[in-house]
Amino acid sequence: MTARAESAEATRLRILNAALELFYESSYDEVTLEGVADRAGVALKTVLRRFDSKEGLLLGCAEAARNLEESSRVVTPGDVGGAVDALAKRYEETMDIMARYFAVQDRVPAVGQVINLARRTHFTWLARTFAPHLPAPADPRHRRRVAQLFAATEIYVWHAFRRRLGFSCAAAHDAMSATVHELISQWDRHADA
Repeated sequence: MTARAESAEATRLRILNAALELFYESSYDEVTLEGVADRAGVALKTVLRRFDSKEGLLLGCAEAARNLEESSRVVTPGDVGGAVDALAKRYEETMDIMARYFAVQDRVPAVGQVINLARRTHFTWLARTFAPHLPAPADPRHRRRVAQLFAATEIYVWHAFRRRLGFSCAAAHDAMSATVHELISQWDRHADA
């Protein structure tokens, strides 16, 4: 990589890191491109040249965050405890941030895109992580069972446990773990269904 390309990549990463920090700290409406440029130490036109708009910047941040999240949620397939631990850790860090963004997903198409991408990524991760407990992908039960896991482990569920029901982090973890274990146990009892 040439010095110019390295410098351009370093600038892109500074912009993305600044934007991620601001998107995590504030609501979508409060984040401005000027604020991102200031935090990144670049000119506004540099942010615009690289990302075109706030929506483009959000989509770039989502891609960067997805890559980081994928590496942080590596779990041995079939390790139910490890899967719930990884989700609990991630959800505890992001549930309030995500709640702010869920509130604007219908109004801001880019936010809706990011959330839909996160849902698809979670669905795929569940299929991979719980593969030993699932029928083969060609089996008609496969998608329904992954959907059941999705319903049991979606960030909304964690947020409801913690913020709506007042569960401690440990109690929310135990509830999610028990639900997932019960699903798998039920599938094992009705293996032919």
